[in-house]
Amino acid sequence: MTIQGFVGGAIAAVITWFVTNYWGRGLLRFWDLRLEAHEAMFLYANVRADHPADLGRAKEGSLLFRTLGAKIDGLRAVLPVPVSSYLQMRGYDLHGGALALIRLSNALGADDNIATRSRVQAQRALHLPVDPQEQEEVNREQRLKDVSI
Repeated sequence: MTIQGFVGGAIAAVITWFVTNYWGRGLLRFWDLRLEAHEAMFLYANVRADHPADLGRAKEGSLLFRTLGAKIDGLRAVLPVPVSSYLQMRGYDLHGGALALIRLSNALGADDNIATRSRVQAQRALHLPVDPQEQEEVNREQRLKDVSI
């Protein structure tokens, strides 16, 4: 092996490490948080304000959604510009998703309409599947809000 081959391999290794850690780690962290958000929304989707038995689950879910919102917004704040731009080009709205998760945290077990609207907003912002019934509920609420009576 020649010295040029060794130096070239070392430079390639450093570049690979840099790309993987600088850009890849942020993307992996985003995918993991996105998965956690989906799992939490699925797990706490049936918590309702009119069921006193759900109060414990609402507190537990509220803390989880608040934590996920903070983690997603924290990630948004520190992502390298190329990764942030890539996610924006793909249509992800990390800040909007984080705010919707915080609103969901505040409304879970207290106001079902706000909780549903916040869940749908978070799902849209993070490109997660949206329940068609919840989507229709949010659309109906929006149509009624736009009608003057």
